[in-house]
Amino acid sequence: MLDFINNKIVKTTVSVINVIYFAVIAMLTYATFLYDLEFEPGREKSFMTMYIVLNAVFLLLMLFTRNEIVTRVISVVMLCVVFFLVLFNMYEWVFIIPPFIVSVVMFFASGTNETVKVILGTIYLLMYVLGLVAYFVFNMLFGGGSTYTELNSDLRQNDPDVFALYHDEWSDLIRVTSSENLISPDGKYRIVIYDVQNNDKGSVNIVVVPNGEDIKLKFFTLKQKGVQKTISNKGVRGVVPEVGWKVDEDGVMTVVYTLTPEVATKESRVRDLPEKQYFEFLGIS
Repeated sequence: MLDFINNKIVKTTVSVINVIYFAVIAMLTYATFLYDLEFEPGREKSFMTMYIVLNAVFLLLMLFTRNEIVTRVISVVMLCVVFFLVLFNMYEWVFIIPPFIVSVVMFFASGTNETVKVILGTIYLLMYVLGLVAYFVFNMLFGGGSTYTELNSDLRQNDPDVFALYHDEWSDLIRVTSSENLISPDGKYRIVIYDVQNNDKGSVNIVVVPNGEDIKLKFFTLKQKGVQKTISNKGVRGVVPEVGWKVDEDGVMTVVYTLTPEVATKESRVRDLPEKQYFEFLGIS
């Protein structure tokens, strides 16, 4: 048995299998750069349990093959990939800590030349320190202190505090935020209504986003982000606005909305949406 474990071919094969782990973390990093990861109801705990176990298993496999060239390469590159995973998923600690631990442990435990470790270790230390400082600075300058909560039928479970504000208008909220009402007649656009909490009195925002560009997977949905047109940011918190679609005389999709019963109905044409904002994670919108 010991001879089998120490066999060169076995170790080489296992080190190649480690590439799967690196590829998965790289794909998750890229996916969370382009999309918001939203777990399916009741699936978050099962995914996170499996995620932590897989990270632990691949850590053991990488330690087993720490002197193989494939594992050594992965070990020195992994910290760079995880740096971006941290930036794109800041504060999602259960999501970013397991691969961070794997990358740090393997960076020091791998059989990579010590001079290479010193040079790359210094670079990575500067990258993490300066990168995280830049992240927080950009978020303070552009992100503000606003918290956005989508108003929909899941509000009761997702945010009880915000739900309490709209409790008296719950039936109106369910009706207004139904898919039939929010999706444009041509199926290209969807209205999203946000409750916005900030240092002032807050607001209710109405925005238009692409429809049908989300990617639904078993445990979570990758929701398109960084592409939206703001229709109004003047709504009153606790009041559900009336919104809907119509096609105007020129055949252009038009949002029809009423912020409060006392305010006149307004219209906003939607010809095209703005270009995707790739740096939304920095608070830039």
